[in-house]
Amino acid sequence: MHADIREPAAAIVPILRYRDLATAIDWLCRAFGFACHHVVKGEDGTIRYAELRFGSGMVMLGPVADSAFDKLMTQPADAGGAETQICYLYVADAREHCARARAAGAEILLDIEGDGSARGYSCRDPEGHIWNFGTYDPWRRRAGPAAADKPRRGGSLQRIALAATLLVGLAGSAAIVAWAVGGEERGAPAHGPGPPETAAAAPDAGRLADEAARERAGREAAERAAKALQGQLAHAQGAKDAAERAAREAQAQLAREREAREAAERAAREARERLARSGDTGAAAVREELARQRAALESAQRVIAETREQLSLVERAAEATREQLEAERGAREAAERAGREAREALAREQEAAERAKQQAQLAKERAAKEARERREQSARRAAPRRSEPSATSAPFMVWGQ
Repeated sequence: MHADIREPAAAIVPILRYRDLATAIDWLCRAFGFACHHVVKGEDGTIRYAELRFGSGMVMLGPVADSAFDKLMTQPADAGGAETQICYLYVADAREHCARARAAGAEILLDIEGDGSARGYSCRDPEGHIWNFGTYDPWRRRAGPAAADKPRRGGSLQRIALAATLLVGLAGSAAIVAWAVGGEERGAPAHGPGPPETAAAAPDAGRLADEAARERAGREAAERAAKALQGQLAHAQGAKDAAERAAREAQAQLAREREAREAAERAAREARERLARSGDTGAAAVREELARQRAALESAQRVIAETREQLSLVERAAEATREQLEAERGAREAAERAGREAREALAREQEAAERAKQQAQLAKERAAKEARERREQSARRAAPRRSEPSATSAPFMVWGQ
């Protein structure tokens, strides 16, 4: 190990993100008593990075961004006000510090608590981060013989138990809200009206034949319309496939642009790290390189924005195509239903015509039979009764003898 390498004053340094970094730094210094240790500003004067000191501890702050590292973090406002870990800071007077934070506008979540030997409280800053301050010092070591420590060991254990209770209570209150998303599917097209009531078949066979011909023509027209709709459906399906291919290509382009942006961000971070290590030596060259990387990043972001717009247009076109496809499918189904109804009506008309024909034939046969029977009865009534002589002819017959 080199002689100029030494251990840091605090090996663990928390990292926090704020949307309004400048306002957050001012508030933390005013409300909690932080002190600025190091601040890095961009060419436009905005703060890009800051280190705040609190006693022998330190926190690193940065603005909320869309980098690969920032995607690993979630702001409290985006998680229902919950935190997954909380910073604990030692203060000499917890009551006085709590009053100072309260006066600055901090939201006190857990007010001053303690057993007399250690006190602490928890609060939330304006952007939702939770802080825990207390008089318990986990680094404290007492000097002197072991026998002198025995009467005070109970108080130390009580302070440790108090701090553990506070931290467990805070962890219990920091539940992460899970978000669920759901969606609804498009309903099927409504069915058309039922088949019309068929009128009673007329005995006229010619009229039934005409109606059957009209039904057949309607069925053929419905079938032609169904074929035309099938052709339009195939065309719409092709357009939908083309739109989906374009959407996939746009997504691939977006992924490539995202990779380029992340590479530019990594290069910018490496440039900032080299600038921090080198100090003033070669700072101008590093700043120029950083400016170039920033320009490349901005160009990549513009390209990504344009690609997203193109992807949005493609998605809207695909949605319109899907809607048209659904409408054409509904029309095709309606035409198929109309064709089925026409075929069923034709079959019913044919059955009715056949029944009417049979009834007419039966009526004709009955009429012929009745006519024959009437003729036979008339013939029988008109025939002379030869077996029974009339009363007027009897005397002449006697006289003739």
